[in-house]
Amino acid sequence: MSYQQRRENMERDNRGDKLGEFIGRLKKGAIANIPTSELVKPNGYAWHIARELGITMVQLRKVYSELKYIFERVSESGKLDESMKTQLYMLYPMLEYQKNRKVISGRFVKLMNALLDNLEKNESPDNFKQADRFLTALVAYMKQEGQR
Repeated sequence: MSYQQRRENMERDNRGDKLGEFIGRLKKGAIANIPTSELVKPNGYAWHIARELGITMVQLRKVYSELKYIFERVSESGKLDESMKTQLYMLYPMLEYQKNRKVISGRFVKLMNALLDNLEKNESPDNFKQADRFLTALVAYMKQEGQR
């Protein structure tokens, strides 16, 4: 990454972009405490973040499909069992590996790490359901952006 790109990214982060704002909210409390309308409506977090991430649909779908499987299992059982925790934890090194290979952006890894941390700290079915809604909207807005 060039000096100019790093500087632009730093300036964007310092301006208070939606991604940074969202990560801050995830660090303060459960994603279930963020109203669904703020997460999924046009001009909501998912809409803005889809435009800020600068990743491809393929990159997002790989992580989304892993999380979707975990979300479905939590929905069925009402809890996060040990095998699902392990699968959740394995997303951290997968994301880091992809970042080091320059397949995904560091900004996307920051978002996913904050979301995974939030899910780990707040293991309620409502929290997983809300995270699922957010990621579903993010995927939808990424597709919309790609069609333009």
